[in-house]
Amino acid sequence: MNRKIVINIASFLSFFILLAAGCAISNKPLFIKYDADGKPVMEKRYRRFIARDFQTRWNARAYNKNNTSGPHFLLSKEQKEIKKKYGPPDYISPSYLSIRGDYVIEWLYLEKGVMFQFVNRRLAYEGPLSDKERILVAYGYPDEGRMYVMGEIIRENFYYYTLFGVAQKSFNFVNGRLAVETIFQ
Repeated sequence: MNRKIVINIASFLSFFILLAAGCAISNKPLFIKYDADGKPVMEKRYRRFIARDFQTRWNARAYNKNNTSGPHFLLSKEQKEIKKKYGPPDYISPSYLSIRGDYVIEWLYLEKGVMFQFVNRRLAYEGPLSDKERILVAYGYPDEGRMYVMGEIIRENFYYYTLFGVAQKSFNFVNGRLAVETIFQ
């Protein structure tokens, strides 16, 4: 048998052994802050890489239109409860890396104005849908994006370009709220 094939099969099998043992799953704590009663404080996760490029993502779509949220048996208890209460989400994000280092999946309910973030299928954040998510649903990932973290304030700038690289629109957000929208003519 070809040596290269044997090595690939061995690495493939070792990955699944690690996965079965729980070693391939993140062991980071889901919550960092707790209130005075000892209950976890949910914090919104932000994407580490927001701009569209051909190394990390091949298309501009930030959220996929949804009608089922996946097979019911694959959902966690929390996801099943949310689905029972709100129905299937309108949009689901592909898994992305947050600035905390978590892999996050988001469920968006546009008409209800609520979003849920999951890390390892566990509910990490529940809160109102921000302007930023609505822009990402409408326009997809920006051609260029910048993020500035200043303590509790997170400022993000999105830039969308035309086919020929001319600036078309820019959106500036502060903690997810639209601060400035600029349309270039």
